[in-house]
Amino acid sequence: MVCRVLLLLLLPLLTSALMAEGPQHVLILHSFGRDYAPNGEVASIFRGELARQSPKAIEFVEASLEMARFDGAENEKPLLDFLRAVFEKQMPDLVVPVGGPAVMFCRRHRDTLFPTAPMLLLDAEKRRVEPLKNDPNTVSVGPDVDINALVGNIFEVLPNTRQIYVAQDGSPIGQFWTAVMKREWEAAFSHRVTFHWMNDQSLKQMQSTVRALPPDSVVLVGMMMRDAVGVPIVEETGLEAIHQASNAPVFSFNDVQMEHGTVGGRLVPQKRVAVEGAAVAAKLLSGVPASSLPWQSFPLEPPVYDARELKRWNIPESALPAGATVRFRQVGLWEAHRTSFLAFVGVIALQTVLIALLIAARKRASEMTANLTLAADSANIGLWTRTSGRNEMDGSATWRTIFGLPESGRVTFEEVLSRVHPEDKSNLRSVMELAARDGGAFSLEHRVVHPDGSVRWVSSHGRVHEFGNRQKLEIRGASRDITERRRATQEAQQRREELAHLSRVATLGALSGSLAHELNQPLGIILSNAQAARHLLSRDQPVEEEMRELREIIADIISEDRRAGDVIGRMRTLLRRGEVNLQPLEVNANLEEVVQLTRSDLIGRGVKVDLQLAEGLPRVMSDRVQFQQVLLNLITNAVDAMEASPPGERTITLVTCREGDEVRIDIRDMGPGLPEDPESLFKAFHTTKENGMGLGLSISRALVTAHGGKLWATPNEPKGATFHATFPVAKSVT
Repeated sequence: MVCRVLLLLLLPLLTSALMAEGPQHVLILHSFGRDYAPNGEVASIFRGELARQSPKAIEFVEASLEMARFDGAENEKPLLDFLRAVFEKQMPDLVVPVGGPAVMFCRRHRDTLFPTAPMLLLDAEKRRVEPLKNDPNTVSVGPDVDINALVGNIFEVLPNTRQIYVAQDGSPIGQFWTAVMKREWEAAFSHRVTFHWMNDQSLKQMQSTVRALPPDSVVLVGMMMRDAVGVPIVEETGLEAIHQASNAPVFSFNDVQMEHGTVGGRLVPQKRVAVEGAAVAAKLLSGVPASSLPWQSFPLEPPVYDARELKRWNIPESALPAGATVRFRQVGLWEAHRTSFLAFVGVIALQTVLIALLIAARKRASEMTANLTLAADSANIGLWTRTSGRNEMDGSATWRTIFGLPESGRVTFEEVLSRVHPEDKSNLRSVMELAARDGGAFSLEHRVVHPDGSVRWVSSHGRVHEFGNRQKLEIRGASRDITERRRATQEAQQRREELAHLSRVATLGALSGSLAHELNQPLGIILSNAQAARHLLSRDQPVEEEMRELREIIADIISEDRRAGDVIGRMRTLLRRGEVNLQPLEVNANLEEVVQLTRSDLIGRGVKVDLQLAEGLPRVMSDRVQFQQVLLNLITNAVDAMEASPPGERTITLVTCREGDEVRIDIRDMGPGLPEDPESLFKAFHTTKENGMGLGLSISRALVTAHGGKLWATPNEPKGATFHATFPVAKSVT
């Protein structure tokens, strides 16, 4: 009566749930109820696995054949009414009977309840599912139970067993299996063991029986849904009660019973049945037809044993069959905490090693610091640090000496800054502030004023180091007194300028004959014109025609005077001494000016000049005197190289062009070519001329390099050489 009331209350909810769109509906029919082992455990695993494997939401509707534990099919009517009402308007997407009784129920009523729904027969022994083998809309996943192997488990580890007490319940299904086991086991093992059947006893009576078993006895627990007096036995409470009372080892049938007191062995793989059944159910729900899926029947699992039971009954692991697995080992203190202990020891050892390494590293760092300080002091380099948040600076003794600071005591940043030359102070402060803001390194040269008034040049380099996400900054740097180096550099620059001047003087000296000819021409014309003018002026009254000639003579005198002045001006420019004056220069104009300067020498030596000057060239940044000196030296060398060439081949080709951010000048001759090592031409005092000093090309390369350019030579085919010079384009003028 109570069941019918509950069915009526739940019916509307279940019906509306099934009709709603969205989740797929799976009907699970229990043979004995959700709480009865072993089918209840199989159904629980199946539900979890299917929910995990299915891409769609699953709504499970579960019903139980509680009446199947009792005789008579008339008890099925309430369940039939319930199922008809629930699935009146919509069939379930999948029907899953769990266990033999549920399979038999579906076989009897499928055509009237859910004729079109696919059906998965789960955890039913193969003799129960065989009648449905030909149903195209049915598939089975279950165990293949070897009845005799269940007894064989006992003899594998306890070969001297003489008495087996079988605990089996008194339900109809239990009676069925008791009859099967009696028939099979009596035939197979009666010659070596006596079977005692306890299916007619209550659970308490079974406990009393197993408390006083004779030697060489074991207990074999089968199905335990209810005892002989009708008391329900849920889950594994029956197995656990017998295990607690028994004075002999307890064996069972199923792998789901392993944690409840059974010794173990080759067991029915019901966990595997549940997992594989969920995989098949997922395929059915995705639309795979049942007829395309194989029926699966899993044999007994490989032997597995409970270490606690082996120890309790003194069964050595050496007596176990090959390949056996032992679970639930009870480990000692060492085994239980070995990992933690080893980890603790490892941590202690690691800490010891780290401490030793840190001590060694600190010692090495101290030694390296001492060595670095010694090396820095030897090189007259002062080391210093400045930390953000502190106005003080720390530095070595050499650093204090370089900045003229006291040998000891506190030194502030402002005190250090006060030693910097007033013209360099703002630059030093801004460079350090920029480095602190943006990170990275900095480098600059500045002056330091000592207390005695002497001024020293200092080169300072530093790098910013960050700590704690830029919460703390430290600038580490080194400073070096470069006063003597700068003085030496200035002296070397002065010597180079003097040497370049001497080179220009020598070059002009070599051109003196040509330059004299350049001056003699305009001077001769001036003299002739002056004599003609004097002759005209000597007449008493010059006529108009004579006055016109006189004016033309004066114009010629002025023109030739300018021509002579230009020659003298170019010579004066090349002979000028002074500081380097970088300015944007017109490349073609300066090249033509140098050619004009050497024109007479070129004509006198029978050398033709082929100018191939590119138009629209950008200006280059250079010193005009040094720029023309390089061109003059290269042109003079080209003329000298063709001294022995036939007159018709004495041609110099001058080419200008732009290459990226540079302007290139090529001076090409038709001389004998280059030596095997062209670079030797640019070495100081290396000469191929009889009276040469070997300084022209060396000085020219130094001048070009100082202007940011390059000078090199390449051979021509079939003869001659080309000298290439590049100068960077002026940034402000293009």
